[in-house]
Amino acid sequence: MGQRLTGTAFDGLVELPAEHDLQSVDVYITSQCNRRCTYCFLPSDFFSSGQRMSAKAFADVVTWCLRHHVGEITFLGGEPSLHPAFPEMVALAHSQGLAVRVVTNGARRFRRLVESGLIGRCNLNRVAVSLDTLDETLQDAFRGRGAWQDAMDTIRLLRDRSILFDINVTGVRPVLDGIGALIQFADEAGCRRVNVHWPSSIGLGAQLAVDHIPDREEWHGLVLMATKRVGTRPDFFVEIERGFLGEGDPLVGCALDDFSNLQILPDGRAYRCGLLVDQDGMASLMMTGDQLRLTRPGFGEELIRSSMPPLCNACPAMQADGRRACIYDKVSSVPSG
Repeated sequence: MGQRLTGTAFDGLVELPAEHDLQSVDVYITSQCNRRCTYCFLPSDFFSSGQRMSAKAFADVVTWCLRHHVGEITFLGGEPSLHPAFPEMVALAHSQGLAVRVVTNGARRFRRLVESGLIGRCNLNRVAVSLDTLDETLQDAFRGRGAWQDAMDTIRLLRDRSILFDINVTGVRPVLDGIGALIQFADEAGCRRVNVHWPSSIGLGAQLAVDHIPDREEWHGLVLMATKRVGTRPDFFVEIERGFLGEGDPLVGCALDDFSNLQILPDGRAYRCGLLVDQDGMASLMMTGDQLRLTRPGFGEELIRSSMPPLCNACPAMQADGRRACIYDKVSSVPSG
């Protein structure tokens, strides 16, 4: 067996040190989706690919997580509930002692699975529902007809079934004025966290109209509003990407540097950084069986990682027109009490 490095090995086998920062593995089990959100970070080719992770491949990911003491699996897609084996995958991960998190747009099939009891408090630790605004017309304009109703119906179902849930918000400019009201709604609905993302500039989001992207001052105002808000419940908070770096601020939270993130696509390609998953050529890792391997040591993510220092010069988050902060650089509101 080859010499181990942090996150890589000379023999191609990737092993993590006993103490590491990887808390959850993001698993994209299907490319099928009932939405085409205009700011999605995945490209149109992904959704038309028909990719679907096999039950065996998913079981191998579970084995890898257990071996490396990663405590949580996050299900993504596409819409993960559209995978035919989704409830069985959830049950498997839960039975092996992993926390299960699901990111959903509130698809009807997700609700039917909850209503049937195949998934629920028995095996879901938390669910993140995509909802950007309380304005139905505005939500549907960005995510497609019926998107707002799906999200609201799912939130009500999760609340009624006492299933812990978050709300994921994409902060495009047209929804900014309503985020305060959305946070208040989330607080009153029993939400655990409102997670506010900067609009994606990759995948489908690369085509987002320029006037839908907040400027530095608008985003700074949103960050201040979110972080200065004192919650009414100790178990509720708002988390938001810092967005921009101040003068002299370093880039922090780099997943390529600390291996705090791992995203696995249906075909086994794996990424450390979510800003690169829209590019096939950036994948330098592959999950094969229950092993994570470095398959392209001089290319893609690995080439960027090995260029450190200065990593920042190669980072897609560092734009010349505004020194964007990393998507993993987040700040939070103050909980009550």
